[in-house]
Amino acid sequence: MLSSLQQRRDLLAGTPIFASASLKLLGELAARASMVTLAENQSLFMKGDPGERLYVVVSGLIHIGAMSPDGREVSYYILGRGDVLGEIAVLDGGQRSADAKAVKDSVLLAVERRDIIALLDQYPAQAIKLVQLLCARLRRADELLDDMAFLPLSSRLAKYLLTLAKMVGMDAKGAGPAEIRLSQKVLAEHLGITRESVNKVLSKWDQAGIVTLGRGRILINQVAQLREIASPG
Repeated sequence: MLSSLQQRRDLLAGTPIFASASLKLLGELAARASMVTLAENQSLFMKGDPGERLYVVVSGLIHIGAMSPDGREVSYYILGRGDVLGEIAVLDGGQRSADAKAVKDSVLLAVERRDIIALLDQYPAQAIKLVQLLCARLRRADELLDDMAFLPLSSRLAKYLLTLAKMVGMDAKGAGPAEIRLSQKVLAEHLGITRESVNKVLSKWDQAGIVTLGRGRILINQVAQLREIASPG
């Protein structure tokens, strides 16, 4: 996968921060990039690790979150094909600010920090794209705090399922069904709540026909209803 320079260049061109980059810049980045493969649940990096690489998701899903001192996991966001991660530590040279692990088997394109910094010196306009990405992540963090403070569990779970559904192929109109292959245990860990709480809500939705539950999977049948739950009031 992505064995050729052209394939790696095309992938970079499809990301928000490199979409407007010149062919010369894309070619230089692609030539310096390497491939990283992760198995399901395999860690890419942990909070506090050195930030030596910028990553682009080629396939699969990557969960970004953190672990509390008492062992609870909190989800910040899920990244899919074309998304970029690791930009904070790459820019400031500090440690990783969160954990990153594969939700399922995943492939990523990696560019070393020294190469990113060197190229930003040559193409300073691309630094603006990275700043825009950082701003988007900050806005998402603010939204997450609001959700945890003000939204009921059912709304938080609905929002998370809709985000996952969009990544696995639900079209812009929300035409389902979309199948999410994650266990309730994993969903609970990502949201920092108990599996029993997740099961209680999902079972109610299953009885109402909003979703269909299976072993290690959730089929979304009623996207519109799920959106109503995600945005109460």
